[in-house]
Amino acid sequence: MSIPLWIGFGFLAALVVFLGVTIYLPPKDNTGRATLKFLTALSAGFSGGFFTGDALFKYQHQIGGSVLSVSGAAGCALFFTVWFVYPKVFRLDDAINLDVPADWTFRNTVETVAGTPCDYDGFRSDELQAPTRAAKISAKTSSEAILQVRLITAVVNAVRPYDVQKAASVHRLIIKTGG
Repeated sequence: MSIPLWIGFGFLAALVVFLGVTIYLPPKDNTGRATLKFLTALSAGFSGGFFTGDALFKYQHQIGGSVLSVSGAAGCALFFTVWFVYPKVFRLDDAINLDVPADWTFRNTVETVAGTPCDYDGFRSDELQAPTRAAKISAKTSSEAILQVRLITAVVNAVRPYDVQKAASVHRLIIKTGG
């Protein structure tokens, strides 16, 4: 086997190992998916280019005093094939989906949704300790999900209406006046 074929085999082996690893350790964000797409196409292009060596087709055409020349290699063909066939890189919308078990307290449920302790302004201790019923919470933001927690208390209206303000990573729940 010639040196270019060994190099092509090395790129092909690296591609197979790389794709195998990405199955078990997939990227967690969209930047990783875009990078994975590019590296996969690049590895395929290099392995094809080293296996074939020279251009697969060449075209030359004389136009007046100049020569128009076009050539293509298997590496380019494989790169663009993988690039265009690879699944679309997409971005998942942020969302919160939570299954709340029965008998969680209002406070525990709110802090589970927020992922951090929250600031409670005007709440009574019986409101914070109000048990919840089993339910599902689905929302686009943590503030929307926290507003839904009031609706799943075991006793209807066990918690007075409130607003949620979010500053940085801190959620502040404020009892509505007149409620």
